[in-house]
Amino acid sequence: MGLSKESIINCLVESYGESVTSADIKAFCMMNDFNYQTVTNKLNDYKVGRGKWNLTIQEKLEQNYQAPSAMPVIEQNLIPEKDDSFVKFGNFGDIKKIISSRLFYPTFITGLSGNGKTFSVEQA
Repeated sequence: MGLSKESIINCLVESYGESVTSADIKAFCMMNDFNYQTVTNKLNDYKVGRGKWNLTIQEKLEQNYQAPSAMPVIEQNLIPEKDDSFVKFGNFGDIKKIISSRLFYPTFITGLSGNGKTFSVEQA
């Protein structure tokens, strides 16, 4: 007997049925002088759980069709809301000009922690 995927599946189905466990595969390997890791690697497509394999192709196809092909697209608005209590300060005018130009212009904004550097960019 060869060590092809089909021959392994046929022998396991004849001996143990469509659902096999790791103990069944270990016994199969001992009887046929195969390596356990080699056999389980060939049966990786049929694995349904830890130490459990289902050797029916039909159920494998049904599981694939039940899974969604892609996640639905969720549209998000990434523009922050305008805050009426925001006070324009510092280099706000420059930042507003840079953002409204819609061109890439590297800018470094300095200031103490907590004085609203990020918030001023969001409001520009």
